[in-house]
Amino acid sequence: MTGIRLVAPFFRLPAEYAHHKALVDFDWMDAIRMLFDSARRSCGPVPMQVITDVTAGDMPMPTLRYVTHHRRLMLWYLEAACCYLESDDFDRDTVMLDSDQLIYGDLAKWFTPEMELGILARELPPKDPNGYRILNGVQFWAHRGKTTLAAFYRAALALAQTLPEETIAWGADTVVLERLLDPLQIGWTVHRAGLRVRFIESKDVLERVTKRQLYQMRAGGPVQVTRDVSCFRNMRKLHMRDFYRATIGSLVPA
Repeated sequence: MTGIRLVAPFFRLPAEYAHHKALVDFDWMDAIRMLFDSARRSCGPVPMQVITDVTAGDMPMPTLRYVTHHRRLMLWYLEAACCYLESDDFDRDTVMLDSDQLIYGDLAKWFTPEMELGILARELPPKDPNGYRILNGVQFWAHRGKTTLAAFYRAALALAQTLPEETIAWGADTVVLERLLDPLQIGWTVHRAGLRVRFIESKDVLERVTKRQLYQMRAGGPVQVTRDVSCFRNMRKLHMRDFYRATIGSLVPA
């Protein structure tokens, strides 16, 4: 197969973390429609699907449905990745995306001939002993690494289930990647956990929506988007539709 596929894991599960509880009424279907439309405009006619459970209700966009067992978000997120990577659906290079993002550039360019897994990472302040932190809202899965990727994410899921309760409630899906891929080295493709992993500087790919951009949006002027992906973390999800209108300039079809 040629080209890439885009996937976005989503399944309605009980909110555990504080900001998820505060966003209990957030319209996730609307967010995913916007994500899909931004992908179509920026990446061309590539396949894009929501990854979800077989019991999930109807969705107004293409889906890949798998039997999953975990019902806590962090664990389910890892399990959903396992199901896709182990399936025949994983037939080409794939970009995994969180649902609270918009795409403004072609993501195919981030795949390199040697890598099997592409992970975004950012350098922490010099006083932080951890050095780097993974941002896993955008992940690049190369089809050439199918077998090792599937094994890696199964190992990540198994490790996540052993973490402290508060980490399982929030952050487990990132913590396990950091532990299994340590040490992180931005700008290099290295061997980690049986994979060839490319650590990509997160700010080269992704930008968390800034106060300046929100000011530009409210002022009615042009909003400057300089990265391939804009991310609406936490309460900034509430600005996602207005930001979409201000930058892409049309409503998502009903």
